[in-house]
Amino acid sequence: MTKYVKEFMSQRLILFLCAVVMVSGCGAAVTYSGARAAAAVCAGALFFIIVEYVVHRYILHEFPRIAPFAYKGHVAHHQAPSDIKYLFGPVSIDMVSYVIVLLATWLLTGYNWNMTWSVLFGASGFQLYYQWKHYVSHRPITPLTPWGKWLKKKHLLHHHKDETTWYGVSNPVLDIVMGTNRPKETKPRGSDKNMTL
Repeated sequence: MTKYVKEFMSQRLILFLCAVVMVSGCGAAVTYSGARAAAAVCAGALFFIIVEYVVHRYILHEFPRIAPFAYKGHVAHHQAPSDIKYLFGPVSIDMVSYVIVLLATWLLTGYNWNMTWSVLFGASGFQLYYQWKHYVSHRPITPLTPWGKWLKKKHLLHHHKDETTWYGVSNPVLDIVMGTNRPKETKPRGSDKNMTL
């Protein structure tokens, strides 16, 4: 297991996310404002859950013309799901995204730094959790908990049974809400018409 933790922690995106978690966590702690801060952390996590589902379903599967570069990378991931070079997206996209989230949150909260840092902490912390769950799904690691085993199973079903279901890697909530939590029909791997170059 140590080998895989080292491999995971050596990825540029993971190092970037760890930095965002640490900076935003320190910022949230220094400017702490009570229960509102805890709610903002939860809002940040919820924001990432929505982004995870929307990006995976609509940008990486259903509407490839929105971001063709990201789509091509995702096709490569589906073609070689265990290849480490396709497990993590480019750091540049996350850097730009977190700058946008920081500025938008700061403006929307009326220049409240505690709310801004707390939202960033929740979003980046949940994204780090998502990245670990995705990594575990594609590496020869047996999850320790029933929850982890179930998540891995569902993500592998997305890859090997039906690419039009189970878009949520870290949680099933939006798959259940949107009705993408069970296969519509049995499809062999790679049969999704949208997953070709």
